[in-house]
Amino acid sequence: MLFFKPELSFLRWCKVKKGTFLENKCEFEPDWYKKVIEDIDKVEEIEAIGYFLYHGGDKIKEPVSILTPEILIKMDECTFFLPEYNDLTFKVATTCFKNFPNVHHLLFCDTAFFTNLPEQASTYGVPYELYKKGVRRYGGYGLCHQWVWKQIQSFSSKTVQKVISVYLGELTNIAAIKNGKSLETTIGFSPVEGIPSSKSCGNIDPSIIVELFSKGMSFDEIHHLLSEKSGFSGLLGKKCSFLDIVQSKNEEEKLKIREIFRYNIVKYIGAFISVLGGIDVIVFVSEYLEESMNFILEICHKLEFLGLKCKTSLEKNKKFQDLTENGSSVKTFCVKYNIWEIMAEEAQNLLKEVR
Repeated sequence: MLFFKPELSFLRWCKVKKGTFLENKCEFEPDWYKKVIEDIDKVEEIEAIGYFLYHGGDKIKEPVSILTPEILIKMDECTFFLPEYNDLTFKVATTCFKNFPNVHHLLFCDTAFFTNLPEQASTYGVPYELYKKGVRRYGGYGLCHQWVWKQIQSFSSKTVQKVISVYLGELTNIAAIKNGKSLETTIGFSPVEGIPSSKSCGNIDPSIIVELFSKGMSFDEIHHLLSEKSGFSGLLGKKCSFLDIVQSKNEEEKLKIREIFRYNIVKYIGAFISVLGGIDVIVFVSEYLEESMNFILEICHKLEFLGLKCKTSLEKNKKFQDLTENGSSVKTFCVKYNIWEIMAEEAQNLLKEVR
């Protein structure tokens, strides 16, 4: 299988064969297809090709589906939601769909899990006509959060209904899930909303945009400022990643940002527990579990008023870990995240159904 996931200026792909994942990338230039083909080597062995769509708007409502000409048209209609990413996915899918007519093509939509977000959670306080035109909250990282829910059901020895899934990474976000359905999320119309990240501002007063515009900034400049030049990097005044913050120790400026970051996570967890009407499990999911452990413990410490008690260390090289200490009223799990593995697992399940 071959999977594509575009970034801002380059294309990532992963070859999956017999449980082995081989990742590569190139700049998205006119010769990108040639570079992919050279990397694949034996194109005749490709059974399926999958494409990661960041934002499906109100057009793509299935997390994983067989890509058809009709869905390609819907993909094109979704481009305006997140053009810098969706446009690349559409172009890659169109090219491969044409050049590989005899393999299965799959679409992975990262907002689809939140398609049925309750109206009270998805609606902004703007004229309802705008809601009907698509101005609403769509969420994100749905493939991750839905996968987390499935993992909890597999590994938990007791019935679990109310779950808060916390993704920790360059774009940290949280989802509230009840009985497998999403009730809330920190990501809104786009990933800029929510918790401050390495580059984006998170929630701000919208009038700030008007103020910046009145001072002479263009809308493109404002968008770039809030989505690429803000967050940790903006607060520090230089490039600053998720790992820079969660692994900071004695650097005063980074420690202040760490406090802001942790505060926002704890605030949203508390709000989402209210939305769920209680909590059974809190799950921390990340590519960087070991590196984030101290930060996770800091968050858990802030939640001890819930009766939460957790262990203080992780076992190495273990994908799913139970941090719950004896006597804790809330289960705490940590899960290692790999988007390629999730896509491969979902692809295999879907292909079994269509064969």
